[in-house]
Amino acid sequence: MKRRNCGLPANAILAAGMAVLLAACATAGKGKKPVFVENLPPLKDAWSGDFLIGSFVSQVYLEGPSRELLTRHFNQATIGNSLKPESVQPEKGKWSFELPDRIINEMLNEGFSIHGHTLAWHQQSPEWINYAGISAEEARENLVTHVRTVMEHYRGRVYSWDVLNEAMADNPPNPGDWRASLRETPWLKALGPDYIELLFLTAREAVPEVKLYYNDYNLDNRNKAQAVFAMIKELNEKNPQAGGRPLIDGIGLQSHYNLNTSLVNVERSLEQFISLGLEISISELDIQVPPGPEAAMTSEQALRQGAMYAALFTLYKKYAPVIYRVTTCGMEDSTSWRKANSPLLFSGITAKPAYYGALDPAGFLAKNREALEEKPKEAKTAAAPYGKPVIDGVVDEAWAQAPVLETGLYLLAWQGAHGKAQVLWDEDNLSVLVQVEGAAMNKESKSAHEQDSVEVFVDENNAKTPYYEDGDGQYRVNFDNEASFNPGPVSAGFVSASRVSGTSYTVEMKIPFKTIKGAAGKTIGFDVSINGASKSGTRESVAVWNDLSGQSYRDTSGLGVLHLE
Repeated sequence: MKRRNCGLPANAILAAGMAVLLAACATAGKGKKPVFVENLPPLKDAWSGDFLIGSFVSQVYLEGPSRELLTRHFNQATIGNSLKPESVQPEKGKWSFELPDRIINEMLNEGFSIHGHTLAWHQQSPEWINYAGISAEEARENLVTHVRTVMEHYRGRVYSWDVLNEAMADNPPNPGDWRASLRETPWLKALGPDYIELLFLTAREAVPEVKLYYNDYNLDNRNKAQAVFAMIKELNEKNPQAGGRPLIDGIGLQSHYNLNTSLVNVERSLEQFISLGLEISISELDIQVPPGPEAAMTSEQALRQGAMYAALFTLYKKYAPVIYRVTTCGMEDSTSWRKANSPLLFSGITAKPAYYGALDPAGFLAKNREALEEKPKEAKTAAAPYGKPVIDGVVDEAWAQAPVLETGLYLLAWQGAHGKAQVLWDEDNLSVLVQVEGAAMNKESKSAHEQDSVEVFVDENNAKTPYYEDGDGQYRVNFDNEASFNPGPVSAGFVSASRVSGTSYTVEMKIPFKTIKGAAGKTIGFDVSINGASKSGTRESVAVWNDLSGQSYRDTSGLGVLHLE
């Protein structure tokens, strides 16, 4: 049957949102749905000789326009939430396969390759499977039974599995020692680092033919990449013929990026994992954009996002022989876990510049070369009035005059604790107030940055160097008023206080100036981040005011700007 485009020209279809198209098609025939994708070249065809194009798929994508968009552009499906442990076995021995069965069967009927996500994860798991104080015997039984049952249920339908998700800590200080770099989870405490080998050996024995993946985020961070590399290398060398091949078949590079992500680091990590002989999958690709002044992405940001997608797909093309799939973390922004940051290829049914960047990288970059000319990075700016608050964790009247710095842009692959900051200054000190909401109040981790805590970054001369100079410092205070510093000597004269109320806490800091005197008219580099811990004692989120690079602990170039008034 010939498809209808409601009489709209192709460029109007691409420019219109869903509401506009539905209205335009209202007279095209009662009960008939508009077909809105016929003029867009399918992404999967553009990359058919290189790798599969995938999306995370949930039940909302199985009906109507979403399904048509999905089946036109994608040929690989990652089954996410409905296969996570808390969904598939919410109570011990009580299995819930109905929803993932439906999604998988319908995607198989559409010719999709299926990837399962995930068999083991410290998040989105029922408490019974991974609770604090669990015994080694129970932990082993829970893991083995869950892995075997789920994999055997989907034998012959699922091509590959994320056997383990996000087991490595962020930015480990000694990445060559991968065991010491693991997240502190009840499984680790009960079974030691061997729980990882147990998981993969169990999965290989259950369904030998399925590809087994380790999946993680922030693997463009060189320290984290090195720790994961060391882990996989050792386990594969120890188990070279597990089911006739190395124990771990593939690495899932989640690829939750932003407009400032370093492509150099992305490529270095790609090459590092390729050297292990692994199958590579870009497993959860999205590119977040800070909200514009109207809480929506600006046209300039949309082009820059498209350029980042173009650059990444150019890189993926270079390494296509070893990349099995490039999977986005959903299709369109409103269904994204980062929907406030407009991270995906489509907005509703409208193709964004991101789609065109992914479709034809060279053509997109050539067409938009002038608009994409490198411009200086625009940092957020804020004012700090003069004031001398009492540092006691109580919000006194001195803070009433200080503007609020919203600290809610997320770096990591989860949402969590967030808050707001205010700053005052005097001749000798910078005073900072941070009020945090949605915290777990957990400090079980031995790593200070994994605890519920606040971090302040200061660049006294606002030089924005890619390294720390004299007068630069990182100041961290957890909800229990325990402080840590980078570099250590900046702790001299530092004072802090904290107060807790339910899932909220307040931190006040007095940070002595090291190389300058406070004075009206001075400008300094400044940023705030909030580390959100999970109930199990691992860091699940980082919310920031300005710097989305994740490198503030060693690089001041991405910090915001503070004007002393």
